Amino acid sequence: MYADTDFWVVLLKDDDGLAERAETRLEEYRNDLEVSLATFIELFLIEERLPFDRERALLAIFELADSDVDEDLVFQASEYVDDGLGTFDAFHAALAGGAILSSDRAFDAIDIDRVPLERVREDE
Repeated sequence: MYADTDFWVVLLKDDDGLAERAETRLEEYRNDLEVSLATFIELFLIEERLPFDRERALLAIFELADSDVDEDLVFQASEYVDDGLGTFDAFHAALAGGAILSSDRAFDAIDIDRVPLERVREDE
C-alpha cells in the first residue's frame, strides 16, 4: 500500500483529528507500506511550515515503510537543508554525487564541486 505524505504528516502532528484512523491504518498495513523519493521531498517542503523533528521522521518512515530510495541520499539532503539549501537544491546536491553543473551559487556553501555556468575569470 503506497502511503502518501499526508498519511505521515497526520502521524507526525500532535493534534490531528485523523491521527487515530492513521494509527489504525498503520497497524493494518504495517508490513505493506511503501514510499518514494517524492514522499521525502514533499515532507521536507511541509517542514518549512509545520515544524517537526525531520531526522526522527525520516528514521520512522524508513523503519515502517518499504522503499527503493537510498537512505543515505535522503539523510544527505537533510544535512544540506541544515546547511542552508532549499529542499530542491538539497536533493539535487544529494543526487549529484559530488559535482553539479549549475549557475546557482547556493551550492558553493556546501561540500560539492560546482561547475559554473557563468563566466569566471579564467574563462573570460
